[in-house]
Amino acid sequence: MARLSPADDKGNPELAAVYAEIKATRGFVSNALRTLGHSPGGLLHFARVGEYVKYKTDLPEKLRELTILTSARGVPYAWAHHGPLAVQAGIDERAVAEIGAGRVPTSLPANEQAIVAFVMALGDLKVTDAIMDAMKRHFSPRQIVDVAMSATYYGALGRMVVALGVDLDDPATLQTERDWQKGRT
Repeated sequence: MARLSPADDKGNPELAAVYAEIKATRGFVSNALRTLGHSPGGLLHFARVGEYVKYKTDLPEKLRELTILTSARGVPYAWAHHGPLAVQAGIDERAVAEIGAGRVPTSLPANEQAIVAFVMALGDLKVTDAIMDAMKRHFSPRQIVDVAMSATYYGALGRMVVALGVDLDDPATLQTERDWQKGRT
C-alpha cells in the first residue's frame, strides 16, 4: 500500500502540463512518477533525465535495459517494469534471474558482464580500477558516463519508490510500457 498517494493533476495546470510531457515521452505516466508529482517542478526535471537515460543515451537498447535492470535489483516495483523489458530487449531470462540474485552472469558477453559489474559496484560505491578498466575496454567515455547516469537515475528512482511505498502499476500499464518500448526500437 502506498505511503504517499499519486498526485492528482485535476485543478493543477502546472502538474497537468508535466504529466502531458511525460506521457508524450513514454506513452503513460507511471505510479512512481505520479507519486513524485507532488513536486511538479522537481518531477519535470527528474523526468527529463529519465527520458534521456531511457531513450537517448549512446547505448543500444539491450545495453540500456541491462543497465536499468541491474539498477533495479532489490526494488520489486522497478523489477516488475524492467524484467520483462530486458527480456524483450534480448537479455536471456536466466541472466535476468542471475542479476536479480546479485551475480554477474557469466553467460553474457564480456561487454555486458562489464556493465553489470560496473552498475553493481556503482550502487555499492565500490567501483575498482579493474572494473573501470573493463568498462574502458568495451565502451567510449560517453557510453561509460551514460551507463553511470542511467544507473544513478534508476537507483534514485528505486530508493524513492521504496521509501514512498509506490504501488505497482496495473498489468495494462505495464503492457503499454512494453508496447511503447517495442515501437521505439
